[in-house]
Amino acid sequence: MHQARWTAQHTQDVAPHRVTKKLTLVISLLTALTGCSSDGSSEDNATTPPPASDEAVNATSGALELAVSQTCSPGSDPHCIPYYDEHILVIPTAFERAGVESASGDPSAGEFDMITVQLDSAGAEVVQRMTAEALQGGDRARLVMKVGDTVISAARVRGELRTDHMQVALPPDAPTEDILENLNGPGE
Repeated sequence: MHQARWTAQHTQDVAPHRVTKKLTLVISLLTALTGCSSDGSSEDNATTPPPASDEAVNATSGALELAVSQTCSPGSDPHCIPYYDEHILVIPTAFERAGVESASGDPSAGEFDMITVQLDSAGAEVVQRMTAEALQGGDRARLVMKVGDTVISAARVRGELRTDHMQVALPPDAPTEDILENLNGPGE
């Protein structure tokens, strides 16, 4: 009887760990496959400042919020939150808006809902800069993405994203329809 309880509990404890490993792998692969190519031109490496806050607030499209963060030890900081099998530091003021032109879902993506996000030009610049920053942050760095108050991803970045679209694997319990509605903004 005691062995049966341990096995059931062990299975429940291991399942979220497997989900996180799969989620991290999917996001890492998608980031590496969609954004690492470059023709080496200086235009790809040009940096421009993010849009002014007035532009971000007045935009009619939706927004994805991004922050480069670090993993943390449970209880080490009030902003250290559990996210699947690790804890990440989520400081609300660290997030920056990346404008979205459109977002769509793929319900047949398997275990996770997969969404495709088409960024506006300013949003693409924010994502490129943040993925570069996360790459420089080391093994503990995570690119945290949220929509509204919902953290939808905390991924290790394997390559700088240099395109205006990306795919994000959502966690199994994510409210996909609400996320898509928020990303598509008020006009759609």
